[in-house]
Amino acid sequence: MFKYDISENTYLKLLDLNDVEELFALTDRSRDMLREWLLFVDNVKTVEDTERFIRGAMQQYAENNGLQAGIYYEGKLAGVIGYHQINKEHKWTSIGYWLGNDFVGKGLVTNSMRAFIDYAFDYIKVNRIEVRVAVGNIRSRTIPKILGFNEEGRLRDAEWLYDHHVDQVVYGLTAAEWRKIKATAEDTVIV
Repeated sequence: MFKYDISENTYLKLLDLNDVEELFALTDRSRDMLREWLLFVDNVKTVEDTERFIRGAMQQYAENNGLQAGIYYEGKLAGVIGYHQINKEHKWTSIGYWLGNDFVGKGLVTNSMRAFIDYAFDYIKVNRIEVRVAVGNIRSRTIPKILGFNEEGRLRDAEWLYDHHVDQVVYGLTAAEWRKIKATAEDTVIV
């Protein structure tokens, strides 16, 4: 079972069937905000839809092809972060994330991303991580920038959002770049 402590009050845990009700409630409460940028929201109409997602996530983890973790803050499920897939041949993965309305602005995604980056490079042994974000989703675009990802390009009409296509920005980070970022951070002395 995957569990990763981030801080005294925040941790990541592999989603399991015990999370179904809480994840559905979080999704439902945050539906309007999430719907602006995430296509899955309209497909989550019932608790059974959430259960199907979690079962798929558990299968993905069992097959060593990704990981969907709940972001827990002060004992409550705050959101989800996950590797969409793990390409073993080319040693890369991509990460997606979202938070419920009540948890935005607390640094939870940024800190969860740091943990997921470390885990991907140190344990899964990928060489590259990608994040793809709709051009207009400024809040989500900020996360990879803060963490040192390079903006690598723009994919035109790459994502369908309910009734229209939007462009995506692709951010990339290699293991070597992450090691340099971490070494620089460790060398920085705060006075």
